[in-house]
Amino acid sequence: MRKLKVKPPKQALLTITRSRQWTDKMVYILAANKPHKYRNGRSQILYIGTTKRGADRPAASAVNKASAAFYKLRGVKTIDVHIVTCSPRRAMQTWKRLESALLDVFRNRYFQLPRYNKVRPTTTEGLFSTKALTKIIGKFDAS
Repeated sequence: MRKLKVKPPKQALLTITRSRQWTDKMVYILAANKPHKYRNGRSQILYIGTTKRGADRPAASAVNKASAAFYKLRGVKTIDVHIVTCSPRRAMQTWKRLESALLDVFRNRYFQLPRYNKVRPTTTEGLFSTKALTKIIGKFDAS
């Protein structure tokens, strides 16, 4: 019986970088290498999510969403995870409100939610600077 050949990959499939922003309560953006078409333009953002069950969630979510994206979206080769955090405030889940605010800004700009988001955001008026949120979303524009 012949022995099976073993081949290691040429490059790493998942790289995690240490960051002070990596906490239990944060928002993350999954962005593809290729822009995706939305109703009012193109963006690399595929998903905006929050850590509900601890800091391991962005990595697990990235793997799950990447599997779906690689299977369904043509030309997507890499998906990056970008962390967005904000200052804490007593008796307020600021990371959940930041996620809603980012989804709201995205929906106002592209007239629909990111490809793999399903839940519509609740409004969080005045808690975050609209200009700062727009700048974060605009960072992933196709133009």
